[in-house]
Formats: sequence, structure tokens, C-alpha cells
Amino acid sequence: MATDASNGPNTGLYPAHFEKGALIQLASGQIKQVEDLCVEDFQRSTELTSDLKLDVSTVAKIDIDETRSMALLCFFVGHEKLQITVEAPVEHPFFVYGKGWCSVAPEQSIQRYKLPCRPLSVGDICASLTSKRASDSQPTPTAATSRIVAS
Repeated sequence: MATDASNGPNTGLYPAHFEKGALIQLASGQIKQVEDLCVEDFQRSTELTSDLKLDVSTVAKIDIDETRSMALLCFFVGHEKLQITVEAPVEHPFFVYGKGWCSVAPEQSIQRYKLPCRPLSVGDICASLTSKRASDSQPTPTAATSRIVAS
């Protein structure tokens, strides 16, 4: 298990692909640093893959469990407004249209990932990666940035 003295053990809650400077290979083959991604990168990558589509998730509610430093986020996803709830660390980045990377606790995102983030707010519209196959699991608001990476 990888350990960083300042960030603690990598338990899967803190994906390395959100760290500033992390290289992301888009479906086109282009490589960009995570902090340089834009909405067009998500759009082009999902257009070039057969299993993912880009959807939108509107932040409907944010509850914070300060004792655990976790956020319970309610989203309305897609045109169908499917309601999903995601639990994530407060510093977890989400990609928001018109704002870029955002989190519930931007100052902690800087500490954890060195990734500049803006505050995530109710009403923000996040980029979501959704499976094109109807039988697959629920959509995930940009928590799955690595899924746009060509494997």
C-alpha cells in the first residue's frame, strides 16, 4: 500500500489521479495534467469510447459529517433527473461546468492533492460519466475521472 507522510495511506478514498501534475491519457491518446482538463476533454473522450457517455449531475444537497471528514452528496443525474447519493471525503474533487475542479472543502483539496479547487455548492452542474449500457450501474459524478483514461 502506497503511503505519503503528509497524506496518510492510500486506502482508495484518495485516488492518485487527482493529484496536481497527475498525467491523464484521454481516449484520443492525448496526455494532459489533471489540473489542465476542461469540459471538452470529457466530451471528446466519451465520444471516442464505446462504453461511456457524458452526462450532467446537479448537486441537490450536501451534508457534511465533520467527525469523519466525509460529505454525503445528493445529485440529480441526466435528463431523467435520477437521484443518487454519493459519500466522499470532503476534499474529493468534482468537475463542475463553468468552474472547473470543485470540492466541499477546497483548502483540504489543496492539502491532499495540491489541486486548486473552488467550493462545491448546491446547484452546481458536474460532469458525470455514465455507462452507455443500460444494464450497468448508476452514474458517477466525475468521481471516475480515471474512467476516461484509455487503458
